[in-house]
Amino acid sequence: MLTSINPYEIIEFYYVRYFCLTLLIFGTFGNIVNICIFTCSKFRSVSCSWYFLIGTFENFIALYIGCLTRFLSTFNINPTTPLSASLYCKFRSYFTYGSLSTSIWLIIGACIDRWASSSSNVQIRSISTIKMAKRILHLIYSPILYSYNGSYQLPSSDCITLTPIWQLYISAGFFLTYSFLPCCLMLIFGLMTIENVRTSRRRIAQIQNTRKTSIQMAFMLFMQVICSIIISLPISLQSMYNVLTRNDYKSIEQQQLENFLNTLFVTFTFMNSAISFYIFTLTGKIFRKELKKFLC
Repeated sequence: MLTSINPYEIIEFYYVRYFCLTLLIFGTFGNIVNICIFTCSKFRSVSCSWYFLIGTFENFIALYIGCLTRFLSTFNINPTTPLSASLYCKFRSYFTYGSLSTSIWLIIGACIDRWASSSSNVQIRSISTIKMAKRILHLIYSPILYSYNGSYQLPSSDCITLTPIWQLYISAGFFLTYSFLPCCLMLIFGLMTIENVRTSRRRIAQIQNTRKTSIQMAFMLFMQVICSIIISLPISLQSMYNVLTRNDYKSIEQQQLENFLNTLFVTFTFMNSAISFYIFTLTGKIFRKELKKFLC
């Protein structure tokens, strides 16, 4: 229920309810189909598909722990005691931000894999194997262990931390692990992959079917990288702003606006967990072929 005439809270209420509902519907369908496609024989032998497949499971976690709980909060389905709210927030925040960060680093792993696969250097190409992909997956999961010390505050759909040092830690940590560093690495390896593909054009006629599959998956990945950077940019700027202005005096109106924008941008990042199927369908010819086989 709406308990305030604050215009930001009214907009936030309807935005969270209907945007999250849309992401849950389309994201659930898309991720289920992704699992079916990437476990088929055509993709199972391609190391890059392992990153896409594991990333799909992370997308489910982000959607059903992060996005679903925000949607339910608009129906006032929230913890009712301080203890349950604290445990709820720690659980939700840990798995939400953990899955969002992991999924973005899985894209980086896929970028490295496609860069290695497209290289003319035999030693570098040896990195692009399923065995190496599994090792990189372990490296990606190991650092995603930071905690979140928050307390729940109604009627907001977000958990907020009341300790200033934790506010700084969360803003700076999220900026580095989800935004700035991943975007830089995705751009670097994405551009190097494009350069490798360009230099290999003379050998296209000699490329085997599996090689063609790898190049098409590289293009699918590149489009996903572009979308991920665009979606991550607002929360990146917001997190950087929070860090730079943490000691500034802010009026109540300014705080309300910043809280609104933070909820807006955090919720917007869940698009990364819902749109991969649609990106692959629009940009991947081989993905569309497998999709037709699956549906027919």
